[in-house]
Amino acid sequence: MKKRNAFLTMLSLFMASTFLLTGCGGKAATSPAKKESKIVIAQGSDPLFLNPHGNDEGPTNCVNSNIYDALVFRKGDLSIEPALAESWEQKDEKTWIFHLRKGVKFHNGDPFTADDVVFSFQHCADSKVCAGMVQFVDTIKKIDDNTIELKTKTPFAPLFKFLSKVMIIDKKYVEAVGEEEMNLKPIGTGPYKVVEWVKEDHITMKANESYWKGTPDIQNVIFRPISNEATRTAALLSGDVQLITNVPVHDADQIKQNSRLDFIGKPGLRLIYLTVDVNRDKTPTIEGKNPFTDPKVKEAVQMAIDKDAIVKNIMNGHAYVAQQGNVKETVGYVDGLTTPKYNPEKAKQLLAEAGYPNGFAVTLDAPNNRYPNDYKVAEAVASQLAKVGIQVKLNLMPKSLFFNYIRPGDKTSFNLTGWASSLGDCGDWYNTMFYTRDKKKGHGGSNRGHYTNPAFDAALDNADSTSDMATRTKYLQECTKILAKDTPFIPLYFQEDAYGVSKDLDFKPRLDAYIYVYDIHFKK
Repeated sequence: MKKRNAFLTMLSLFMASTFLLTGCGGKAATSPAKKESKIVIAQGSDPLFLNPHGNDEGPTNCVNSNIYDALVFRKGDLSIEPALAESWEQKDEKTWIFHLRKGVKFHNGDPFTADDVVFSFQHCADSKVCAGMVQFVDTIKKIDDNTIELKTKTPFAPLFKFLSKVMIIDKKYVEAVGEEEMNLKPIGTGPYKVVEWVKEDHITMKANESYWKGTPDIQNVIFRPISNEATRTAALLSGDVQLITNVPVHDADQIKQNSRLDFIGKPGLRLIYLTVDVNRDKTPTIEGKNPFTDPKVKEAVQMAIDKDAIVKNIMNGHAYVAQQGNVKETVGYVDGLTTPKYNPEKAKQLLAEAGYPNGFAVTLDAPNNRYPNDYKVAEAVASQLAKVGIQVKLNLMPKSLFFNYIRPGDKTSFNLTGWASSLGDCGDWYNTMFYTRDKKKGHGGSNRGHYTNPAFDAALDNADSTSDMATRTKYLQECTKILAKDTPFIPLYFQEDAYGVSKDLDFKPRLDAYIYVYDIHFKK
């Protein structure tokens, strides 16, 4: 009996001490709190904007896809499913009725309504850069709080692909705080809320517990921009980050050999290419007449660049030589299209025939922290062109300056950049980069080479004026062939989408290369 009383005394003391240690709150008194999950993701660069209509750029879109929703959602395989619009019907070839999801709230508690949709489309249309996202819209109007009517200018086959890019913002909030504050402290309806953005250092996000799809599994997310390749890999190897994008090509083997990590590499949609000013007689960085207007010079430049050597030596084999601007999975791809083969002697001959036996001098503008090895690729291009007499001065700059510098093209004659047709349809790229500038609202906003061809514009207009995807494909292929002939850009290679990831994570890459954290989980 004495032993039993002693045991009960010890037990009661233990329970009392536990109560005091955990506090007198109900949750802590019953069981230990669940440890909050956290993931740190390192990209090669910071977003340019957290305003989703501020720029159409990969790392920017990647981060924003976690903050905002669109009317429809583009899944990892690029197929479409309902999002803020839960259903829709088509009244005629150009008129659609969208029924909005009820009960959705923005991160600040504001209710999501049709007014926010109409405001967001207008906000996007007013953007200097992103107006092309909504160039197909004729009118959009509110029918009631939960219903909108959208009319397209013409029948438009890829409507839902384009709708997936138009992120919805909070009208009341933006009008109250203004554009600058909205960009720094964004409010969306998406799976994660922004807690803090320290530019060029980190973006901290917390799970939206009221998210309409359900609370995300991972509660805390930090996106870190680490432009230095060695530092990015070191952060993964040390465990400071759990996922990195754009694995440095020379670090892939090191990650593969690490028992705690997985390397995932797959052919990507992103093309790395050279934009060439092929239309203006006078171009900013070349003295005298613009030599790029001569077809022989354009062919010579292509023959002077050894793309295979760039892929092998600069990209360490983690890239794929491009013969056109589209991969097979993209609407607009043309089977059998090729570019001139590497032949520096023939290039010299063509330059001489064009009146440039001693070549000419030009500046190549390029980023030094946007794409894997971007500055090294620019250096390789400059070195190869020098061998045929074209003297290239390199103008390298960080991404934060580069895109504004080359847009709209008044300072550049020749630049290295990239594009991914994340919709699986090249029409967006063609409209943005190659449609004649200032000819049509929402078109040609980033036509850096001042390219213009009425036949190209007409074919693109036809592609954007049909509800039949087969017909659209035919017109976009016609556009692709025109661009191959006119050469306003020189395709170099398609990137490999390369990730280093902790084996604790269940992570599947998306075709558009976005990191959508809602779909990432810790393995059980």
